[in-house]
Amino acid sequence: MNNSGSHSGERPQAGRQKTIGGILSAALDMEDQISQGVYEEYLGRQKWPSQLDEQVFLQIRDRLTTLIEDTKKHHTILQALSRTHDDQGR
Repeated sequence: MNNSGSHSGERPQAGRQKTIGGILSAALDMEDQISQGVYEEYLGRQKWPSQLDEQVFLQIRDRLTTLIEDTKKHHTILQALSRTHDDQGR
């Protein structure tokens, strides 16, 4: 009987953990990039056309703030998944 990694319960699991950990890490990076590179960058009035109505800008800013808060929640969820995954791998 072949006792290669494909038959062992540990080797496929180890490969899977590495893949899941990589995916979660990449997802965390993407959340950070989206929040900092897109949403936060446009919170300032100077990024918007001067003729944009102030009330419209305030509405946009409020919605961007909501997106930033949601992104932080996503980050927290992904971190929890990563911690859970790391604990299972030990």
